[in-house]
Amino acid sequence: MQLPQTNLYRYLTLSLLLCIVQPTLAGETTKTPDNLTLTFLPYLTATELMQKYTPLATYLGKAIGIPVTLKISKDYVEHTQQAGEDQLDIAFLGGIPYVKMVAKYGKKRLLARYEMNGNPTFQGFIIVAKNSPLKNLSELAGKRVAFGDPNSTLSTLVPRYMLAKAGVTLDKLSGYDFLKNQQNVVLGVLFGDYAAGAVAQEVFDESKARGLRALATSPDISTHVFIASNKLPDDLVAKLQKALYDLKTQSDGKAILSAIGKDSTGFVPAQDSNYDLLRTIVKETPALPSK
Repeated sequence: MQLPQTNLYRYLTLSLLLCIVQPTLAGETTKTPDNLTLTFLPYLTATELMQKYTPLATYLGKAIGIPVTLKISKDYVEHTQQAGEDQLDIAFLGGIPYVKMVAKYGKKRLLARYEMNGNPTFQGFIIVAKNSPLKNLSELAGKRVAFGDPNSTLSTLVPRYMLAKAGVTLDKLSGYDFLKNQQNVVLGVLFGDYAAGAVAQEVFDESKARGLRALATSPDISTHVFIASNKLPDDLVAKLQKALYDLKTQSDGKAILSAIGKDSTGFVPAQDSNYDLLRTIVKETPALPSK
């Protein structure tokens, strides 16, 4: 049966549009980019992060045959949003930002998580000056405490959970501040501006010789994770995973890992369930009061 002239015109027009649109949409999700960005939360100063992770970015670029550029996000909120919206090729996320991102934007492809001293877990520390008379968390009632970024896993949310379990909610402190990054927390405690502060294991290990000690230690927490944008092709994601897993066996692997931190021993596979404990901590930690 012959189509009427009007319907035939519509059919040909629609077919032409489909031929044009479909390859474009497919190309957006499968085309290998000319370069990649590796973007970090600002949990340390930009200078420190560049020193720690430039060797890793260089290594990844060589391993996959595509240049990898290191970038630092403005803040935790921007970073988590851009990672969730697939605006970042490779994103470093702490556990809490990761679970919040998944809750809002859905799951991403996980590249790897850190291995610290041979284990894919680490701890947060509530620190005091070495000569501080404080012996336990309950004694922080009525004292001033320094935290990192409000969205930080080990310098804010986990220590707030620890304090609450010890009966010291934020309203029982004489004061508290969010000091943006963990080096500021270390300095605040060393200078005596705060009775205690909260930092990640990596920061405590690198700073304790300056006159700090641990007042309390968190439960074992799954280490930070690298995720890939859903826009990257599957074969490139697989190459990135392999490069991260193989780093510890490379001739320059030890030097690259040492630059990240003296306790860094490699990268291992990660799955979403590794962060279920942090989901529980988020649920059981009181919401931040408005200040």
